[in-house]
Amino acid sequence: MGETPQTTPSSFNDLDNLLTPSLFTLLATSRFPYPKQSPINFSNFGRDIFLADPFSPLVKDAAWPALLTLSKYPLDKLPDLHERYLSHPGDPSYPEQCLGLLLLLDNLPRLLFKGIDARWTFDFFDHLAQRVVHSWIGLPEEQRPDSWERWSGKLGARMDYWTGVRFWFGVVLVHSERQGDQELGVVYTEETRRVVEKAGGVLDPWRERREMVLSDVTMFPREYRLGPPQGEVVTKEKWVFWSGMLMDCHKPIIDRFGRYPWLNAITGRVSTKEEEEYIERIGHFAEAGEAVRARVKDDVDAQRWTPLGEDSF
Repeated sequence: MGETPQTTPSSFNDLDNLLTPSLFTLLATSRFPYPKQSPINFSNFGRDIFLADPFSPLVKDAAWPALLTLSKYPLDKLPDLHERYLSHPGDPSYPEQCLGLLLLLDNLPRLLFKGIDARWTFDFFDHLAQRVVHSWIGLPEEQRPDSWERWSGKLGARMDYWTGVRFWFGVVLVHSERQGDQELGVVYTEETRRVVEKAGGVLDPWRERREMVLSDVTMFPREYRLGPPQGEVVTKEKWVFWSGMLMDCHKPIIDRFGRYPWLNAITGRVSTKEEEEYIERIGHFAEAGEAVRARVKDDVDAQRWTPLGEDSF
């Protein structure tokens, strides 16, 4: 990625005033407006992620200053956000706080950033989110913020709530273009799948098509466009099995190309001939338009960043 032009301030007081427990709690509870002990309507849950956006209007005013301030720092000068801004992993508040931080870094940029600002999503904030994941994924099971035992035990959540939480912790892995993160993502979805299969006494029907899920480079764009399960009765099992499939079918794309070809335009990368053919084959799924591509390419060539906020309002 190109150099960010800002110099590093002598302290992080501005971030300290913005990346607060109250912000993380707001993000987590706004993304999950459900009682921890009650059933979840997974038709609505999937709709509110893939087909609608009731979340960002609730939190934009609180989150935007934090995102804007983070963007003013070079990536390599930012502190360890997990260590500096979250409570100790053993603290009861840690899982929800960690979830809020990840929603700030991974989910909200995808919802809020438009036009050339979307470069910040994939070339800046995704890297920050992935750093946070690597800070917690190696913790002991009893301290991990995504653990079923922790959410069901000390936090008193039923499995419906946990499967929703677990989804948001895992998507950061599959958004990564690193091969190792994709491997971790497949292990992660399998862990979720096994817990739900055991509890419900039912096998994931996508297991019968496992080879295709992990090899078909066109499956993710196709299934994403089809959307999540909808209807009057979408069980947690149906949601987990569908979302697990959707996460797993990211891996063959990284296996083949080493990156997501549709992100080449928004990150200023040059596509190979094979990638151009692939992008054409998937109908230019999620690809930035020509005008934005040209602006990003100018910035990358000049080793600069258009400041965040240019196109998002």
